[in-house]
Amino acid sequence: MSLTDSSARQTTQAPVASRHFSIVGVGQVNRWISSARFLVAWLFPASLGFYLKWYLMVGQGGFAREAESIGVRSLNFYQVISFFRGELLYGAILIPAAFLILNRYLRPSWSALLTGIFSLPLSLLLAIQILSLKEFGRFSSLKMLLMGLSWGWHEPGSNAQYLLSAEGLASIISIVGIPVALAWAVRNAGRPASARAASACKIAAELFLFAVVALLSLSMKSDAPQSPYHQNSFVRAVSSLWKENAVETGEFSGLDLQRSAGLASADLSGLTTAELTARYRQLAHVPVPETDPRYFGKEAGANVLFFILETTPEKYLPVGEDLQQFPNFNRLQENSFVGTRHYTTFPITRSAVFSLFSSWYPIDDPGNTFYSPTWDATNDFLRRLNAGGYQTAVFSPLRAPGIPDAALFDAVGFSRQVYPDSALTSLDQSPSWQQARVAADLDTLHLLESQLEQWSKQRRPFAAAFLPQIAHSPYPDGKSGNTAAELQARGQAILQTEDVWLGELTDLLRKDGQLEDTIIVVLGDHGLRALSENPDMRRGTIDETAFHVPLLVYAPRALDHTEKISWLTSHIDLVPTILDLLGVKDDRESEQGTAIWNPALANRTTFFFAKPMFGADGYTSQGQFFMWHYFSDTVYKRTSAEFDPSDIVPRRSSTAQDVTAEISTMVALEKAWHRKFSQFAPRPPEKVVAPANVH
Repeated sequence: MSLTDSSARQTTQAPVASRHFSIVGVGQVNRWISSARFLVAWLFPASLGFYLKWYLMVGQGGFAREAESIGVRSLNFYQVISFFRGELLYGAILIPAAFLILNRYLRPSWSALLTGIFSLPLSLLLAIQILSLKEFGRFSSLKMLLMGLSWGWHEPGSNAQYLLSAEGLASIISIVGIPVALAWAVRNAGRPASARAASACKIAAELFLFAVVALLSLSMKSDAPQSPYHQNSFVRAVSSLWKENAVETGEFSGLDLQRSAGLASADLSGLTTAELTARYRQLAHVPVPETDPRYFGKEAGANVLFFILETTPEKYLPVGEDLQQFPNFNRLQENSFVGTRHYTTFPITRSAVFSLFSSWYPIDDPGNTFYSPTWDATNDFLRRLNAGGYQTAVFSPLRAPGIPDAALFDAVGFSRQVYPDSALTSLDQSPSWQQARVAADLDTLHLLESQLEQWSKQRRPFAAAFLPQIAHSPYPDGKSGNTAAELQARGQAILQTEDVWLGELTDLLRKDGQLEDTIIVVLGDHGLRALSENPDMRRGTIDETAFHVPLLVYAPRALDHTEKISWLTSHIDLVPTILDLLGVKDDRESEQGTAIWNPALANRTTFFFAKPMFGADGYTSQGQFFMWHYFSDTVYKRTSAEFDPSDIVPRRSSTAQDVTAEISTMVALEKAWHRKFSQFAPRPPEKVVAPANVH
């Protein structure tokens, strides 16, 4: 009986003890708290998403742009909060709630896998997009991302500045922090939480939810019109990968604008050659083609030599001034047309070189800009010279399989491509990469000199292009210093080396009696395009230092003095200039440019394209520069290509609509132009890899 009573007491008292233990002790496992532990990993991408939007609005001037575009001096609190609505909804409520519910019913290992697969790549992508915004002023597409990864793989020395940046450190912290957080969550998944901890978690979650809901409610009071800046960072960072045109156009519908201007792509495709040419001349106010007896044919039968300076802005080589530190450039300009306001069409070498040798604007599309395997073939210049008995050849120190320069040289008509056996087949920064890059340039120069001597002996006219890579960033000079002033000093020191190379070429031509019979074109392909090249760059804009480049056209038979060209000229104007000097008159209807000495160019609308690079396109007309920043759907107007938020015009203004219509129609017209005039199937040119020790 006593045993039965004792047993009964133990049986009836056990639940009481257990209940007491659950209040003051450890208690049972709470699956919701275990699930919530995995949300620690989500804090990394969530924080980066909020920071991305904050940087976009503050560091990239989003708040200022929005205020200017809607015609107010500054945004109020409700308007400011409204731009974070997507981050609050997705980053603080929907995605964490989805994780919380899923992980509540999954095994800890599956919860860690699911959360990690989602959080880690998103964190890395967000950090990359922040870096892209800082470098270029736009989100990165997948093609841009792959190009950057390839560049980083082949240029490991350039990675240090990125890894040591805030974005690089954020990536490293995410790579380390997310697995650590998930390991901690898995380890503690079966550990009971105290009642006090459970209560604290419940209160914290309620306060957090209340604060987020309150902010979302306040954001609903905003009267700011929807703009691309309202899209949440997580969606935009991901969608930009495959949406090459992810730069939103908002209310400015390209198709509607094209139709309103009577230049819809569908209408353009059916135009005859004459009609398409007339549409372009009307749109861009292109001067009527005419020959100037002062210069036309004065260089008939002359050779043509192009010295293309890689990544060289006009401020590094201010042509038209006394260039004492560059004696050979200085001497050359004594008998040259000097373009003091010359601009590239696109801030990437291949697109810029395409315009140079075709007289066409490039297609404003990433597929044509980054690693395009083919280019539209052009007929008016190099193929015309080939047919006239000229020897045409391009001399390049770069023959990397992943960089399709050869396809471009094929398309514009070079009959030969010449590379030294020391050509850079990759941009790998080995311990001796600096010496290798300079050596490849020198070997290419010597190949050119050897070929010039051979052509001179054979009395064969030539058109040759030399594209040294010494000025490509990062500089192979073994020096440090990355402020704007230091980079300019380093860049100009490299230009002094290229000045010596130019002197070698002119001395050789003089010795062979060919200097007075040779047109020499010296120009920059483009200017500075990234923050690492120009710390003062206005990212995401048609920036002066990215587009304004030096131009000298040495024409000793046509000129006995320096002829400064004070109006704005473009790469598309070089082919018409050379052909006029050579005295070529007929079958030039596909040219979009005009000889640079034509003063009517001052009234032309000249376009600048950079959507794949900067997320913006622009043009200049009647002394004003205009830009459409697709990324923020804002339009700018200024007397120079140095835009800031104070230059934004209201979204609904007639100026904004005119600018977007002008650019949209030109983009559509250019695609139709390429389809219409690119009909020649070129014969693959001879590609020569010559021994480096030829000179």
